[in-house]
Amino acid sequence: MTIVLIMAAVLGLLVAAALAHLAFIEIGREVVVLVTTDADGKSHARRLWAVDHEGSVWLHSTGESWHQLFREAREVELKRNGRSQRYDARAVPGPHPTIDGLLRAKYGLADRWVRFLAPCDEHTLVVRLSRIDGAPDPAAGALRGR
Repeated sequence: MTIVLIMAAVLGLLVAAALAHLAFIEIGREVVVLVTTDADGKSHARRLWAVDHEGSVWLHSTGESWHQLFREAREVELKRNGRSQRYDARAVPGPHPTIDGLLRAKYGLADRWVRFLAPCDEHTLVVRLSRIDGAPDPAAGALRGR
C-alpha cells in the first residue's frame, strides 16, 4: 500500500510539474501562432515565442520535426497581435547568441526555465521570418522593448 501511495504522489508531482511548465511558458510575454501547411494541405498551428531583430521575426525551437519542417525555405503564416501575415521562413544554421540574448531579455525567468529543461544543442534551430512583401514587420518596432 505504501508503494502505491508513493507512486501516486510521484505521478501527481510529474503531472503538476508538466502543467506548471506549460502555464509558465504561456504567462511569459508574447506568444505567437505559427501556421504551416503540410504536403497534404493540412494546416498545423504551433504556439511559440518570437523576438524581433534586424527587421525580421525570429523563432527558436528544437526537435527533429522542427528541422524537417524547415529543411527548405517555406511560406508560413504568423498570427501576432490579432493580425495574420505571410512570411518566408528560413532556417539559419549555427549558434545564435544574439537571438538567445533577445529571448532571455524578453522572456526572462521563463526562458531560463525552458533552457534548463531543453538546453540548446545540435537539435536547436533558429528560423528567420521575413515578410513576403519585403517590408519590415510592423509589429517589430512596436514590440522591440517589450
